[in-house]
This record gives sequence, C-alpha cells and structure tokens, in this order.
Amino acid sequence: MYKRIFINQCGYLPYMEKLVTFNSTGIDKPVSFNVLKSDGASVYSGTAAKRSDNPSAKEINYIGDFSEVTAPGRYYITADGYGESDTFEIGADVYNDVFQKASAFFYLQRCGCAIPKRAGGIYSHGACHTEPAVVYGSNRKIDVSGGWHDAGDYGRYIAPAAMAVAQLMYAYEENKKLSSLYLSPDSEINDTKPSPFLDEIKYELDWMLKMQDSDGKLFHKVSCRSFCGFIMPDMEKEELVISPASVTATADFAAAAAMASRLYREADAEFSDTLANASKQAYQAMRSMTLEGGFKNPPEISTGEYGDACDTDERYWAAAELYKTFGDEQYRKDFEQLASEKIYHGYGWEDMGSYGNRAYITCGYPVDAGLAERIKASMLELADRLISNTLSDGYGASLTADGYIWGSNLYVACNGIHLYDAYKLTNDTKYLNAAAQQLHYLLGRNPMGLCYLTDCGTDAVKHPHHRPSGFNGRAMAGMLSGGPCSARLDELAKQMLSENTAPAKAIVDMTGSYSTNEVTVYWNSALVQLLAEVVQML
Repeated sequence: MYKRIFINQCGYLPYMEKLVTFNSTGIDKPVSFNVLKSDGASVYSGTAAKRSDNPSAKEINYIGDFSEVTAPGRYYITADGYGESDTFEIGADVYNDVFQKASAFFYLQRCGCAIPKRAGGIYSHGACHTEPAVVYGSNRKIDVSGGWHDAGDYGRYIAPAAMAVAQLMYAYEENKKLSSLYLSPDSEINDTKPSPFLDEIKYELDWMLKMQDSDGKLFHKVSCRSFCGFIMPDMEKEELVISPASVTATADFAAAAAMASRLYREADAEFSDTLANASKQAYQAMRSMTLEGGFKNPPEISTGEYGDACDTDERYWAAAELYKTFGDEQYRKDFEQLASEKIYHGYGWEDMGSYGNRAYITCGYPVDAGLAERIKASMLELADRLISNTLSDGYGASLTADGYIWGSNLYVACNGIHLYDAYKLTNDTKYLNAAAQQLHYLLGRNPMGLCYLTDCGTDAVKHPHHRPSGFNGRAMAGMLSGGPCSARLDELAKQMLSENTAPAKAIVDMTGSYSTNEVTVYWNSALVQLLAEVVQML
C-alpha cells in the first residue's frame, strides 16, 4: 500500500518529541490530521504546517507535532486524502523489544560454536570455522576461532569488530538499566553469567585477542578466499586464511582493549589484566608500523577489504584511550600532538576520531584544558551542522542528499550519537531531540515507510542480505539494514532502481542487494548505542 503518513512504528516514550511527516507532493498545503487510539477514538487534532522541500526524497513534506499525546496506548494517525499511518505505541518500555532483538543479533552471529535449537530456532547450526587458519604467505596455522560473523557473510574483521565492541561498551556504560534487560537467546548463558550483555562483548574480545601476533600487531582479518553462497555457517568448508597485519587493525585493537580493560576491571580482573597487556603491546607495535595506502586484500582474496588509506584517526583514538586507561605520559603526548594538527571526528569503522575525543575529554588524568575546550567546540560545530540538516529534512534525517551511500543507516545512527555528545556537553535539549529523530527515522519515519530493523514495527525490512536469513527464507530478527544507497552498486540495485530514484528511496528489499540491504554487527552496535543513550535521557 502506498504510504503518505510516516511515524516511528516502534513507538515513543511518553515525553518524547513526536513528529509526523506527510508526503504532500501534488497537494502542497498544510495538513489537518488526527491522532486516534486503536479503538478509533480521537485523542488529538493538529495541523502540519511546517513545509519542507525535500531533495533527498524528491518530495514536498509537511511536518506535524503531536507531542501532547503522552498517555500509554496504541495509536495511529489519519488525514483526509492521506489515509492512515502505521500503528505505533506510546509507553515507558516501548524500546525494550527493539533493544532485546538488536542485541540478541550478536549472539546469533557467533562463530566457532554451535548455536543450539533452543536459542537459534531455524538459525541454529553446528560449530563453524573451528579449524586452524593459515597465515597468508606461510605454512603457519593458528587457532582464531570465535568472535562474530561480521555481516551477511562469514568473514571476521578487526577494524569493524573494534567499533562494534566500543559502541556496545558505551551502551553499557551509559545505560546499565537497559543493558541489564538483555537476555541472550541461550537461556543457559542467562542462568550462569552475572551480565549476559558483558559476556556477549567478551565473546568478541576473546577472538580479537587470538588475532594478535607475538610481535603485538593485529592480523587484519580472517575469512575464506572468497564469499560463499547462501548457506549456513557450518556449511562453509573452504580453508580459512588470515590476512596480514595492518596499522588500522592494530591501533583499533589497542584502543578497544584499553577501553575494555577499564570496563571489566571489577567484573573480571584477570581478563582486564590480559586486555591491558595486549593493549599496550599493540600500541607499541603500532607506533613503529607504516602501511602506505592502508590495507589491501592479497591478490587471491576477495572478501571484505575494510581498507582505509588514513590511519591517523585510529592512532588518535588509541592514544586517547590508552591515556584514559593507564595515564602514561607517552600516550598523552602522542594524542595531543595529533590533535594539535587536526581534531578528528567519526564513529564509523573508517573515521574513528570521535572515540578519541570522548576518551580525552572524559579522562580522569590531567589534560590540556585549552585543547579539551577546542575539541568540545569542534564537537559542537559538527552537531550544529547536523542540527541544520535535521531541521531542513522532512523526515528529520541528519543526511543531505549526497549522504545516502553504502551503509547510510550507519551514518544516521552515528550522527545521532554525535548529537547526543553535544547534548551531554551543553544540556541543550535541541541536540537530544535531534538525536532521537535519528532513531525515529531508522524505525519508520523515513521516505520508504519501512522500519529498517527486521521483525520490529508494523512494516519492517523482510529480505536482508544475510546468509542464514537467505538460506532459511526468513529474516532473522533485530538486524539493521544498511539502507538507501544512491550509487546502485549491485546488480539488483541497478535493475530495480533508476538513475532518477530519490537518494533516500534507493533501497531494494531483496536478498541480493548487498549495497542497500546488507546487515553488519557494527550497524547494529551503532543502533544499540544510540538507543541506549537517547532512551536513558528521556
């Protein structure tokens, strides 16, 4: 059914700002609308008078505000000539299900162990990828079993893994109440572990530790030489190959391990010490490493490259994180030298400066007060640019028309985190509301009218590029789709989308469209962090 009314299908906390978008293309006048309870009783009438000429969606939008509706219940919105919206709920716990499903995804992505039927259902499988992997260019084989499958494929990659564990650790630190609600799909873990959420993060960290070589460097990734078909993970039997070490992998691991050493100090002192030692060793290795142009796949390996020509932001994050954890002057000196040249930003796997900024300005050891203020000012400048985008976009998205690239939903979520950072610095609710709008976009208030998190809301993505889902013919719950990508980089996108397709509508909900509809652990981690941070403040 063609939609013209767009809301967050998963719902709203009672006192959240609640906005509705109308696609008014061809009508172009303010919209009178009604909010009704599920039984049809009208509880609010309003007018959507704010107009947006929206190039990202190639629409004219009108935006209404129904924030006055706060009573718990199930609702929908109507307007003459526009039909009805999807239903949505208002309540104090509307995001518990979203958080649970998005977090459970990490367990279901586990590699190196069996996923039992009681936990995985149709996605259960035997232990996978347990054989020793060969180090590229040698006869040496080592055990690197464990961790999470990175995405719709079965490779495992250090740079995105570091991002994912860092974001989950932020989620835990910022909102222990929500994190405590997490239940692993495997009841045995819930029965034996004091914190299943921390245990899940540890599963990935344990694998990352195995990827550290004796010289402190981190191997970049482990995978087969090429992508397999749509089979279950225990059906992939090709030889595993460990790709050479990279600066980005080594720096990212040093940073994430230092951060984890702090987090696990009270819960598991021995593990914390292991992480601390590994972090310091990786950092020292990183300081003497160079890799011009960044990591490149060896000639016969065609799985995900995660190449990154600039490794300075990874060094930046590592120096800040190790200084915050250990307080050594060398780490401070390294960070401050890099920051004096440029203040970096980014919560992605490629641009990681914001992790360093957050570590430095919250450090308990002495910092350069002037530099800390410059970092904060730069963070606010970024947030103000994002605010401008959200206010001009008819759906409150923080992206401009040229921002709908591969994994655009990652950038929406991470921009929400940048906005949350600005709220924490200023206590100005305009930043918090804008951060929440990024969550609403991902969960249904977008030009496609799709909840981009599988099995959530009333109309979610159904056919993501994810091998277990494709094999079983049903989308695993709780996976964030990569979202619109106007470049049309895969064959299905080229077939199904024209060159004139609006950037914010350039998604194909079909299994083969990896450039618009794949899933990854680090897209999910960005959503989990955004959710945890926004919800605990509202």
